[in-house]
Amino acid sequence: MRLLNTRTLRVREFFTYIPRYAILSHTWEDEEVTFQDIQNIATLADTCNGRQLTFDDIRAFLPPAQLKKGYKKIVQACVRARNSAFDWIWIDSCCINKESSAELSEAINSMYQYYENAAVCYVYLFDVSGKLHPKNPRSDFKRSKWFTRGWTLQELLASEVISFFDRDWTKIGTRWSLRDVISVVTTIPINVLEGRSIDEYSVAQKMSWAAHRQTTRPEDEAYCLMGIFGVSMSPIYGEGGEKAFMRLQQEIIRVSDDRSIFAWISKQGGERGLLARSPYEFRHSGRVRASNTDAIIGNSPSSYSFNNNGLHIHLPLETDNSYPNVFLASLNCQTIDDSYVSVYLRRTTGDYYERYMPEAVVLRPAPPPLGDVRELTVREEPILRKSRTIFDAPGTTVVSLLPSARHFVCSRPPREASISTEFSVELENSWWKDINLTYAYPSEREAFTLDFARFGYFGFRGYSLRIGDKIVDSIVDTNLHADYMLGPLPNSCFISVCLELRGDKKMGLEVDYFSSEDSRSEGVATTVAPDLDFSVPSKFKSYDLEEEECRNPEPFRYVTVPHSDFLVLKYTKREKRWKLSLDSEIERRDKREEKGTEQGGPPTCYVAVGCHQLMPWTHITFNGKSTDDLRDNLVEDERLDRQTSATANINNRKLRVQIGPATKLSRASHQLHFEWVKDESDADDEKELREGTGE
Repeated sequence: MRLLNTRTLRVREFFTYIPRYAILSHTWEDEEVTFQDIQNIATLADTCNGRQLTFDDIRAFLPPAQLKKGYKKIVQACVRARNSAFDWIWIDSCCINKESSAELSEAINSMYQYYENAAVCYVYLFDVSGKLHPKNPRSDFKRSKWFTRGWTLQELLASEVISFFDRDWTKIGTRWSLRDVISVVTTIPINVLEGRSIDEYSVAQKMSWAAHRQTTRPEDEAYCLMGIFGVSMSPIYGEGGEKAFMRLQQEIIRVSDDRSIFAWISKQGGERGLLARSPYEFRHSGRVRASNTDAIIGNSPSSYSFNNNGLHIHLPLETDNSYPNVFLASLNCQTIDDSYVSVYLRRTTGDYYERYMPEAVVLRPAPPPLGDVRELTVREEPILRKSRTIFDAPGTTVVSLLPSARHFVCSRPPREASISTEFSVELENSWWKDINLTYAYPSEREAFTLDFARFGYFGFRGYSLRIGDKIVDSIVDTNLHADYMLGPLPNSCFISVCLELRGDKKMGLEVDYFSSEDSRSEGVATTVAPDLDFSVPSKFKSYDLEEEECRNPEPFRYVTVPHSDFLVLKYTKREKRWKLSLDSEIERRDKREEKGTEQGGPPTCYVAVGCHQLMPWTHITFNGKSTDDLRDNLVEDERLDRQTSATANINNRKLRVQIGPATKLSRASHQLHFEWVKDESDADDEKELREGTGE
């Protein structure tokens, strides 16, 4: 691989020994610096006698016609890396000779490994301002283009340590400190951002993380996912996005027998095969877990393979009596709420099968019957991902005060510490002695202490933030994913300490201060949680959901409930439609169903659906003037927070509303159900009806 020298901007190629390096993740904009461009300034390094080049040097050296905007980004990345003692950095735009197809192919297949092996990854967000903390609702962090691109997904997952920078190259957080808001934006579980291996997640789940991302070239929708699934294939630009994605799935099948790869949904109907055509078709598959690869389906193994006449697989089939030659096939995998996943297959000529109704994936609470299992295949052992590179523990720690925290004073530095600058303290890590740095301003009441201590029986070293006599946060050096500490001061302000890996193998700690006047303080201690999506009926009996389309309305519609909030749905009773003639049995059944509402009952029903600590709740009433009126009066007490079923009385009838799991794979994880609860008068009516009809 080629690396860029952070001081001279010279590119050097390495084959066996790769020095410790930083890496840049960014989105490509206009006038990016290419490999050929960076070669043009090689002479400039000689004229500067080895000193670090600046953007002003390049601007003075190059003719205006050759000066690209991308040079500034390159130089700023090198400055940041050099400040952390990195001599080398990898930047995709200028470290790959894209004029060589062989080199481009090698880089695409090695990209995940490049980010995985880097000591630290710098993410540059050109469209984000650090004036507001990324967790602040008004921050533009969540809307950054970086979260929408295909290639940045693997850069987010592969890198061990990630620091985010705004448009002015001000550090705004790390993957650890921002893991909750990143999880909400990307739908990637927080466990992954905390270091859990992505190999523990299903193919469908990993595909869903890429469902809404875009690439400049359609083929890159597949190529940018190769590292995530641990496969390799030759890029063929011009083959088209669908064909490239088909090849990717065939390579995944060679190393995995996870059947969740077939749990996708098409936007349109029509007959299809079992393979998807783009990551977007996995947009609702984030809840589908991996199938049991050691399971036996009936008397058949669970493995499958792909050859020149299609996919060979064992599937338990159930006949669908509604359509000839149509079967419901179980995929032997479940969702996170333990529903079983099935798809429709139809038998065609030559005893072949095809995916039928690809716009639907069926979820059922019970396991499928295994009386009819068909087909035969050969199992392949999966290729496991190699472990990450582990670096030696640092022997020296450098504590630096950022500009916001430079009013603090290190009041009692230990004897082993040396003051390298006015705002920087350097000390040797001791494996047998606990060390602490105490900072105070303006009094001991506003003090905080950084402890360097031993944790646990095995003596793991780590860092902790202590305010007063209480340890408020800590970092253990066995888990570099936890690289951020935050604690509140008695004056309603915050102190944060961020771990910064350095190229000289020293460990850096950057101290930041969030004052009450700082616009970033509003979101710094906020925990961001996802919203809940509900599928609610468009109508029930003679009630219609307000503002629903009258012409051919869908049976259900989707509503999104914000985290720790609720929505109020208004159902209005439609006017009675008189018919010229009614059968006596139908007339009496309608009368029984409409009992109460026809005798002066309220014309409006209000249903509240809420979310509390990621758990849904519901409430129903016929009493209320408006949705706003009910919202103002509805109190989210302990009873409502745990209530997944509720009833409301309407004269002599009861209407029950209940929240259950979704019955079809969609963006909704919960579904709302209505049910009239029968009482004694209903039983009498049914008895009279049976006697009158002779039943």
